Amino acid sequence: MWDHRPTASEVLDARLASGWVPVPTGMTDGARVLGFACAITRERG
Repeated sequence: MWDHRPTASEVLDARLASGWVPVPTGMTDGARVLGFACAITRERG
């Protein structure tokens, strides 16, 4: 699929374009999206 090693942003963008949605994980202080996918929650407020 890739002609180069994709960046984390490219992989996330491809996942989002295909309909993938990050699922928050329940934490003791509330549900949060973990990993690189939390970048989209910061960008979108």
